[in-house]
Amino acid sequence: MGAVLRTLLLCSFCLLIRGVPLLLYANRRDLRLVDAAHGRANATVVVGGLEDAAAVDYVYAQGLVYWSDVSEEAIKRTTFNQSGPGTAAAAQTVVVSGLASPDGLACDWLGRKLYWTDSETNRIEVAELDGSLRRVLFWQDLDQPRAISLDPGRG
Repeated sequence: MGAVLRTLLLCSFCLLIRGVPLLLYANRRDLRLVDAAHGRANATVVVGGLEDAAAVDYVYAQGLVYWSDVSEEAIKRTTFNQSGPGTAAAAQTVVVSGLASPDGLACDWLGRKLYWTDSETNRIEVAELDGSLRRVLFWQDLDQPRAISLDPGRG
């Protein structure tokens, strides 16, 4: 089974490197990757055994996959090997303190920042990709922010 998973991951990232559109998504218990161009029914599990993954984003240049887990009240990341066979590395917790319901997540790959929403604390926050230098951006007049999107090219 492990060899099959490694082969699927290698094939998926070979496609990614060649510019084939892939879709990375959170499925509560897993992070999965599917070939969006060919509509393949079988998705590759990138990270499995999660509690309650709500959002996911990817920083291509560093091979970093980020996700928010509502049940664990944390934001985590893993390194995903693009250059050869293998699975995702062990997950690292990037942000854990002060989170209640981290629903939305977005990575700014140009500014190297991580943005997220917390629908229970009614905040939008930002930190470096490693979780350091955390700041609250918005906290007033928000009612359960659940998603966030960025356009790093436009600032």
